[in-house]
Amino acid sequence: MLPPVILGGDPFNRFRFLYDRSLWWKLHDPEYAIRVMRAAYDAGCRAYDLSDEGNVRLFWQFRVRVEESLTGFGNPTWEQGVFLHGRYLQLSRDRILRTLVERPLLPADIAAQVRDHLSGEAVMVFGYDREAPLLSDEEIADICLNEGAFLKRLSGFGSACQYIFLGGSDADWLLSLGRADIVQRMAILTRKSGFVPILLVHYASYVIPIAEAADIDVDGYAVPLNRDWSWFDRDACVDLVRSIDKPFVAFMPLASGGLKHDVRGALRWLLHEIGVATIFFGTARPEHAAETTRIVLDLVT
Repeated sequence: MLPPVILGGDPFNRFRFLYDRSLWWKLHDPEYAIRVMRAAYDAGCRAYDLSDEGNVRLFWQFRVRVEESLTGFGNPTWEQGVFLHGRYLQLSRDRILRTLVERPLLPADIAAQVRDHLSGEAVMVFGYDREAPLLSDEEIADICLNEGAFLKRLSGFGSACQYIFLGGSDADWLLSLGRADIVQRMAILTRKSGFVPILLVHYASYVIPIAEAADIDVDGYAVPLNRDWSWFDRDACVDLVRSIDKPFVAFMPLASGGLKHDVRGALRWLLHEIGVATIFFGTARPEHAAETTRIVLDLVT
């Protein structure tokens, strides 16, 4: 059973620049990070997202300071062992996104969203070079999983984690390119390594049906979803949560300007109206970590 709330690690890893710029120097301070983790813990949070070695070190430092056991969610979705031409697949993102949009491999309405809007509005996920060469069918077939590299990435979490958030952008692209076989192999290796695999994706409304059709061996899904939006189609994502008999983790649950004025209402919508199992949120401030945790736990008890 998944915990109801997970504190994200992004404010203290490579994505810290996306969070509070007024706290920029503090986001590099391990003791400040542990203050945020402690605030969530004191409010009742017992689960933490670990996306890189820095987060794992913070987790171990914090774990020895508290009495109750903690649950780690390994998040190896960056450089996790998927390669094209000997390079991490993420280094070919321009070519992949242009291929998905212009061949097109995405449905026409989604391709138009990415090309005309999301490539500029959500550049971190959808931005690409429109002059990049398209991938050929032969190159798509050449995409491979270096199992040694993948297992090494998993080994970095060791006994810190029970769960693994698998996939990320690699899963979005692989499923969209017709390479569900690689995602399936990653899930199998994750389970054989002693972890529970949860498939994390961004293109939820489009790729989760592909994953379900391929019967990928995961115990649940992590998706970007809140009361205001989800990429591509919020309502289609809601329908997936309601129709699939696996637990869903909602990340970016408050990532919309107006939601911060109604945090309780936004979280109630996810937990009670939509039926997600877990709220997965990131924050740079101890007071926000505590407040969000308390609200979630109050809503589920």
